[in-house]
Amino acid sequence: MQLETEVLVVGGGPVGLTLASDLAKREQSTILIESRKGPTTHPKATLLGARSMEYFRRWGLDDAIYARALPPEVNYSIIFCTRLSGYEIDRFSSPSINEVRNRPPGAEKRWPELAWSPYGKTQIGQVDLEPVLLEFARSLESLDMFHGHKFLSFQDHGDHIISSVENLKSKKKYKISSKYLVACDGGSSSIRKSLGIKMGGRGPWRSNISFYFKSPDFLEMHGKGLGNLYFIFAPDSFGVFTAIDGKELWSYQLYFLDPTRKTLEIDPKETLYRAMGQPFKFKILATTHWQHHQSVAPDWRQGNIFLAGDAAHLFAPTGGVGMNTGIADACDLSWKLDATLSGWGGGKLLNSYEAERRPVAWRNSQRSMTNSDTIDFVMSQVPDRIEDESLAGEKLRRQLKENIRWMARQFNSAGSHLGHRYISSPIILPDGTPEPPDDLSIVTQSTWPGSRAPHAWLEDGSSTLDWFGIGFILFHTPEKSKIAELLETAFINQKIPISLRTSNLSSVQNLYELPLVLIRPDGHVAWRGDSLPENITNLMLQVTGRS
Repeated sequence: MQLETEVLVVGGGPVGLTLASDLAKREQSTILIESRKGPTTHPKATLLGARSMEYFRRWGLDDAIYARALPPEVNYSIIFCTRLSGYEIDRFSSPSINEVRNRPPGAEKRWPELAWSPYGKTQIGQVDLEPVLLEFARSLESLDMFHGHKFLSFQDHGDHIISSVENLKSKKKYKISSKYLVACDGGSSSIRKSLGIKMGGRGPWRSNISFYFKSPDFLEMHGKGLGNLYFIFAPDSFGVFTAIDGKELWSYQLYFLDPTRKTLEIDPKETLYRAMGQPFKFKILATTHWQHHQSVAPDWRQGNIFLAGDAAHLFAPTGGVGMNTGIADACDLSWKLDATLSGWGGGKLLNSYEAERRPVAWRNSQRSMTNSDTIDFVMSQVPDRIEDESLAGEKLRRQLKENIRWMARQFNSAGSHLGHRYISSPIILPDGTPEPPDDLSIVTQSTWPGSRAPHAWLEDGSSTLDWFGIGFILFHTPEKSKIAELLETAFINQKIPISLRTSNLSSVQNLYELPLVLIRPDGHVAWRGDSLPENITNLMLQVTGRS
């Protein structure tokens, strides 16, 4: 038996589901292959950043995600302590889901990130996010999913790819013919290895072990209230507890500052008791052995085969950008595949995927690596006497608090999630103006070409982000309506999907900086100006990859 599809996506995690769903939403025939029959059994990534939430907003999934995230009334909190039931050193808070949604008076002054996006940090384990994405994917007619199937191999015939797949239950093998193949099959990607692509960067540098466990008594045992992350600074237990559902599901990552230690030597009961500071009841649900990485593939495309997500890049978990970078990969690649398959995307459009996304992956992986090294450095300075009940112990804890304050800037990560931009992209038209600051914690909203188009609230309560998603959008001020209509007609004559948007609000016009701004389907600015381009044809050719 042989199946046929336009795009074959291998891997049904958040990245694969996002890519396959976005393609199917654009009515492109797509098949997804996943060896698992259900969601991952380990929460893995637990932070959904504002940019990812903006993408899922387009599909109306934000309420479903919030329903499975941590309780909406609880602030996103990071708590630092010696042991969980020991001394609290410091804590930092971000807005709760309710505060993000309702914007009570003074919220944006207290949390500036609320002015940059409709969303803040959303803590949801991958084990809870995948069912939301899967339910949406199942509603799409153009998408066929084969769970419980293993991807075996592929043969690249240039204009099409023949992939071999096996049903893990029946052992039946069959072929799938596709125009494009996308590897979303994780850090050990068999497709990447078959292509002979080796990761670059620092690579793996530290072994780790994570315990995913169930404990209804967890909160009562330490008495510090519900937090999202609990960092442990006792020298024999450096690590972090993560809330998965905020009730009874938790994980603990033990940090190894000594690279010679082996994770297989770790006893879970002894480790968790020591980090808690006392015995407590728990049940281990999963144990994961893994490594910190700063790894980025040098090539993301060979012919009509692409890498995305962990198949293309692996990060340290510090910063929470790994899964979110992969989701953005999917949203960049999807519209370009759709444009190419629909006939209005040129031969250079798909090349721009690597040109745009690889530098972002490098940027984010370096920041995650720096975050990890900074945490390790602070932990390495903690003396054995940090828990002493004495004046000397109190002084040591005050010094640790100062170091944590220095370290904690990384937890204000809005800039990492919202501030990436596509520099030197072949399908972006620069205007010669200086690049805005690329700050880890502060977002400078701008229409500088290559940037994410700014979020602003409109008169009807919607966001400017609600304009984007299908074709190009041309924002224009009211006095530029005739020029905008000329540009719209030129695009339509070339069968390039486009629509016009405007606003009478001075706040929106000021934020968009120039009176004409062309925004791509993924919400990034392709061009801006204050008058009709000298050559409209050249503009259209470049932004669609035809020149």
